[in-house]
Amino acid sequence: MSEPVSRERLAQVTGRFDVGEKPSPARVYSYALGGEHYYAVDKRFVEQQVAANPDYLHILRSNRGAVGRVVEYANREHGITQFIDIGSGLPTDGNVHEVADEVAPGQCVVAYVDNEQIAVAHSEILLSQSADPGRHHAVYANFLQAEELWDQVMAKRIIRPDQPVCLMLMALLHFIPDEANPEAALEFYREILPRGSLLAISHITFEEPPNPDESDEGVLARWRDTVQAYANTTTAAHFRSRERIRGFLGDFEVVEGPGWTSHWRVPDPGVLPEEYRTKPWRSQVLVEIGKKP
Repeated sequence: MSEPVSRERLAQVTGRFDVGEKPSPARVYSYALGGEHYYAVDKRFVEQQVAANPDYLHILRSNRGAVGRVVEYANREHGITQFIDIGSGLPTDGNVHEVADEVAPGQCVVAYVDNEQIAVAHSEILLSQSADPGRHHAVYANFLQAEELWDQVMAKRIIRPDQPVCLMLMALLHFIPDEANPEAALEFYREILPRGSLLAISHITFEEPPNPDESDEGVLARWRDTVQAYANTTTAAHFRSRERIRGFLGDFEVVEGPGWTSHWRVPDPGVLPEEYRTKPWRSQVLVEIGKKP
């Protein structure tokens, strides 16, 4: 693991000196996954959430595991070697390009996209230290500004627009409010993706336990409190229903899911702690993949 990027270096790259004033979901995620790139404010936020919600680390870590399994699935089952990871956050263990190079060494290209300037600065610095500049790039762009984002990714000249792509929106859409109309951006991406492409989504939901018992009491309430806590970070979070999440795939053929991130394509669910092995819904995050016909 490379050394953390200092605030001074980030200020030099971004021209911003407000790093660390509020928790950042990207840095919070990095800390929760055992990464190096976070500040004290992010560490405190995670500690507060863990104290209030014993499932908190599980949701973040199970989503990260699902990211890697999406890459494996896309390559092994569909032969895809091009990945665009929007909302990629900070590089840490299990990055898309690392998983892709394990599955198909030297064959895959990856564009990381994030709208947090500081997260992209981290990515550019760290990718320059450890990745292949001919196959891996970071882009500062906003998911909602779809045409501009696509143009910027294409300008890197690592993605072939006539070949299938796996577009990954893992734990992204629940950070976009309804009033921002994420459906409009999704319509653009679904239209411009070439045939055979995959759209992979993971998203927090609010489903009640299917067979609640006394030990389940308060689980959903704790998650609502956790989601509310994100209002005090740089990016608020939002629950959505299973039906809304399915709707994000539009007319794509559903080829995988919906499945809970804690269990989806896990080779041996028996290794999971009992509370998640028997109650996968406690991850509260669904993963679903559609394919463009």
